[in-house]
Amino acid sequence: MSRTFRRKNQRHEYVWVLKNWDVFFNGGTTIRHIPNSDAGRKAIAVFHSDAQVTMGSSAPRWYRKAFEHRRRTRNNRVMRLWLQGLGDPIFEARHRHDANWSWW
Repeated sequence: MSRTFRRKNQRHEYVWVLKNWDVFFNGGTTIRHIPNSDAGRKAIAVFHSDAQVTMGSSAPRWYRKAFEHRRRTRNNRVMRLWLQGLGDPIFEARHRHDANWSWW
């Protein structure tokens, strides 16, 4: 089922989408864009695009790569210690969502 069909009657509340976050984070007063202005239409388009980062999205690629690299390094260290006879091998098992859970 296409996304258009699923969301055809969906209503959105754009209060936080139309907020000018640059001014807000710099300590200014809250300014909202008009939905029909150029800035307002751009903010709504970015909100509806798939480039929007949300809690439902995965962690960034750079973080997933660093997370996996650290895990591989720890597991390799455990294997080397076990081969030297210095302990039991207790590996950190891999799960494909571990980096995402760690990120949020």
